[in-house]
Amino acid sequence: MLPTLLLSFALSAAPAADTWAGFRNDGTGRTTAANLPLTWSPTENIGWRIETPGYGQSSPVVWKDRVYLTSVEGEQKEKLHILCFTLADGKKLWQQTFPATQKGKNNPMMSRAAGTPVCDAAGVVALFESGDLIALSPDGKLRWERHFATEYGELKNNHGLGSSPAQTADTVFVLLDHQGPSHLVAVNKADGKDRWHAARPARSSWTSPIIVGVGGSSQVVVSSGGAVTGYDAAGGKQVWEKTGLVGNSIPSATADGERVFIAAGENRMKPDPDGTSKSNCCLTLSAGGYEQTWVAKKLAAGTASPVVSDGFAYYTTKDGFVVCLDAATGTEKYRERLDNLPWATPIAAGGHVFFFGKDGATTVLKTGPSYEKVATNKFWTDADAAKRKEAAKKAAADTLPKPPEGRGPGGGPPLPKEELEATRYSAVGDVVYGAAAVDGAFVVRTGTELMCVRGK
Repeated sequence: MLPTLLLSFALSAAPAADTWAGFRNDGTGRTTAANLPLTWSPTENIGWRIETPGYGQSSPVVWKDRVYLTSVEGEQKEKLHILCFTLADGKKLWQQTFPATQKGKNNPMMSRAAGTPVCDAAGVVALFESGDLIALSPDGKLRWERHFATEYGELKNNHGLGSSPAQTADTVFVLLDHQGPSHLVAVNKADGKDRWHAARPARSSWTSPIIVGVGGSSQVVVSSGGAVTGYDAAGGKQVWEKTGLVGNSIPSATADGERVFIAAGENRMKPDPDGTSKSNCCLTLSAGGYEQTWVAKKLAAGTASPVVSDGFAYYTTKDGFVVCLDAATGTEKYRERLDNLPWATPIAAGGHVFFFGKDGATTVLKTGPSYEKVATNKFWTDADAAKRKEAAKKAAADTLPKPPEGRGPGGGPPLPKEELEATRYSAVGDVVYGAAAVDGAFVVRTGTELMCVRGK
């Protein structure tokens, strides 16, 4: 590869306060955005609120005055939607719909537009679970498209593909980990062609790659299915790999400078609490490899990825707790229950961390070694939320697959009836999947709505 091309892979400058350009912004969940609201309610500080077509689990992304969003629609998720709205008032500027190359069941147990797009001044690039990667200009015109299910064969993954692409200034990195031959692909933003391709072993996973600046160059780091692997971003060569992890298949890694924070949850098929805890760890990267900085003593992460801010790492658990660790040593500072279990990764901004609960209650904490809650904010009243949830459960009842006799969801160990019902309907109704933060506003998405929260 020519030296001039190597320079183009350097990380862009820190994200601007008026953009939120991908999954967890730049993979950290942090923003320099100012004047973010600390409090809101169904009747306070909601700038606008609109319904969106189909269903989507991706986070919104924002480039200055434009908000991009994806969703899918149809019994077989045969329609792929990419939409653009104005940040000021939520007006829909355009909607483009594409046919899915690989179709699949549209029900709450499967991914539905789970991958968050990336955006920049040239437009938006969206990855769907169908294996379709589509690039549009800011005015919605097709720039190029790729169809990975056609190129590499059917994508087979429990609950579908859920990875989001990462990006540098001119490249999009797509992780296709599944039960068949897997791939990490570096795609040129300008024309959609491969810059490089790295073959990976079969791994069922829903994590997303991140870009880490290391000594003046960049690495693509992938935490997935029992291993964490670092690739040279310019050429795709594997630089290092840490194996033997347990449960790192849902939450993604998070970078803070040259440190990478790995999150791992319990493995229901083969429980290993000690292995899971040790898999929640911190690695410090170098040009040639890594050093393990610390491992957690007692921790099993939930769905959300960790966020690091002001010297502390915040992990969430599947039981709805936040665990605050000293980012340098891994020492636990506190463990407290949040108002609502978050599926979305928290957002850190202005000395606060915002935990967007899946059922609509957001806990706002001050950063620091002590638990200090600032506010609990809700998008719906309790009565309205219960009414909407019940209606959604009735609508979804016929589409939900029943677990095999004597087994739990996904073929895992059987669950008590009450827990089984809660699990089956966990992704039904007004689920908060993700949020973006820019100066003065949050943009929050549920499966069927998009909301803007603004301060006074």
